[in-house]
Amino acid sequence: MTKNGDPKSGQKGRILLLNWRDPWHPRAGGAEVVTLRVLERLHASGWEIEWFSGEYDGAPGTEVRDGIIYVRAGSAATVHAKAWWRYRGGRNGPFNLVIDQINTIPFFAPLYFKIPVVTFIHQLAREVWFYESPMPVSLIGYLAEPLYLKVYRNIPIITVSESSLTSLRQIGLKGKIYVIPEAVDDVSEAFVPTKKSWNDIIVVCRLNPSKRVDVCIRAAGILKTNGWMGTLHIVGTGSDAYVKSLKTLARKVGLDEQVCFHGRVSHQTRSELMSQSSLILLGSIREGWGLVVTESACHGTPAVVADVPGLRDSVKDGVTGRVVPATPASFASGAMEVFANLQRYSLNALNDSRQYNWDRTACDFEKVISKYVE
Repeated sequence: MTKNGDPKSGQKGRILLLNWRDPWHPRAGGAEVVTLRVLERLHASGWEIEWFSGEYDGAPGTEVRDGIIYVRAGSAATVHAKAWWRYRGGRNGPFNLVIDQINTIPFFAPLYFKIPVVTFIHQLAREVWFYESPMPVSLIGYLAEPLYLKVYRNIPIITVSESSLTSLRQIGLKGKIYVIPEAVDDVSEAFVPTKKSWNDIIVVCRLNPSKRVDVCIRAAGILKTNGWMGTLHIVGTGSDAYVKSLKTLARKVGLDEQVCFHGRVSHQTRSELMSQSSLILLGSIREGWGLVVTESACHGTPAVVADVPGLRDSVKDGVTGRVVPATPASFASGAMEVFANLQRYSLNALNDSRQYNWDRTACDFEKVISKYVE
């Protein structure tokens, strides 16, 4: 194919995406949602796309959904090797471009593809290693990450925030890096909706240690001692043991009657809870962007977030919410400030959300990859 694909077929070119999960994987997250929304629009504009990922129960080895080809092979431990085996030496091609999407462990596509590779990464793992893995695995992962990513030192990269760009530069990646902000499925409401309770708070994330939900629970406990009478809604799932520990903590800080663990809910239910709440908290150790912050803003729900990479990009401090140190006291103080000026923060968050649009994100993404297609 030429740089513009095959004009006889009407295709701009063939893209191979490598990602350890597809959008329907039980552990898929915001990164997969972003990728799907972009690739859906690229396909509609004339690109042929194959998405390679790991397999999971109930999913066929190969299928086509909305014109995108999905190929699945290997577990979380073997999916990267399976990709090399399937596509080594140009097998199962040809493709014009490979998008190597990195979620902690990369596919090392530049080592076995002779065609252009563009890397797509939301965030580095860095400190997350120490929250999600035991010693010495965590230390080894932390030290190894900058080393194994040297493969991508001069490879063009797409990321989602200025914080992620800075992190990538800090570990020595010197190639061209493009920042393309995420968008959201939720449509920004015309006006700030009437809240079910002007005191309700929501937390939306995977319930695991690196999300620091415990900080949010302790902050709510402090708010209660200061007269807060709302409900803390916690949306998301995690291991049984970890969820149990969070419930125990909620009781310990006196939130027995003021906390609701919703578990996994539909997107519609999640959007309704965001719309009904007056504030969202997010205490992650690190994010690429913080998609739930923008989703909540679409419903006029401002945020109090930890001052960490990604979250300091998605929240404009003092405008659409507060960016604070990741301590219960700081979160409680930030929440009280937002509640005291809720109308202003809610309107600012809603207005800010209007700039994030999937069509714009996909258009910017296409402009970047088109530079490298052969």
